[in-house]
Amino acid sequence: MSIVSKEEILPSEPSLIVDNLTKKYADNIVLDQLSLTVNPGEIHGILGRNGIGKTTLIECVVGLRPFNQGTIKVGGLDILSNRDDIMKQVGIQPQEANLFPRLSIEETMQLFSSFYGDPLAYSEIMNVLDLERIKNKRVKSLSTGQKQRLLVALSLIGDPSFIILDEPTTGIDPQVKQLIWKVLQKEKTDHNAILLSTHNMEEAEKICDRVSILHNKKIVASGMPKEIIMNNRKTMNDTLEDVFLHLTGSSLRGEID
Repeated sequence: MSIVSKEEILPSEPSLIVDNLTKKYADNIVLDQLSLTVNPGEIHGILGRNGIGKTTLIECVVGLRPFNQGTIKVGGLDILSNRDDIMKQVGIQPQEANLFPRLSIEETMQLFSSFYGDPLAYSEIMNVLDLERIKNKRVKSLSTGQKQRLLVALSLIGDPSFIILDEPTTGIDPQVKQLIWKVLQKEKTDHNAILLSTHNMEEAEKICDRVSILHNKKIVASGMPKEIIMNNRKTMNDTLEDVFLHLTGSSLRGEID
């Protein structure tokens, strides 16, 4: 049973529409007329190499990063004119650097819960992510897997209809990864959508309903993982990782890879 309990009518609007988004840093174009749609009821993965612009895209989507051209709508609302209203319905995985190292897990959950008018019960979220038994442990003492579970928990506490996660399972044990996957699959409902960036091809194939591959500043392929494989494979045995390499190249890029 999902910890999310939405009772509204099924949304008619996509959870996210990015249309012709362009983002520059000085003369360097990072995203070039990029378009992307995420629908309610799906987990949508963004795949891309290191430094390709996945985090920049997420920052633009939630209004943390200004962009040069295009439009972004979350739940039908334009991010430039409705950011405060949008942020009431969006849950974002915070960066580790935004946590207070001396607070315990429970104190951190209490703090973030205070940011919302009608938050979910943080004790329930801690139970779901197996954090209750270590609730008194300080953030500075947490293992990588414990930190990742806490960050995911914090993205859920505001009872969001759109959840955005930036590489939530990087560098963690398979057991923790499987737990996070299970929680995310439960959070996906007819009313909720999840956007996550990932390097993990197994993650993309197992839990994502659709994926978009970001390369050369644009989305170069988008669809169900099996569709992307079928449309871009070079052999009958190609996997999503094989297709990703076909589309983005296999050579290393100096200090980036």
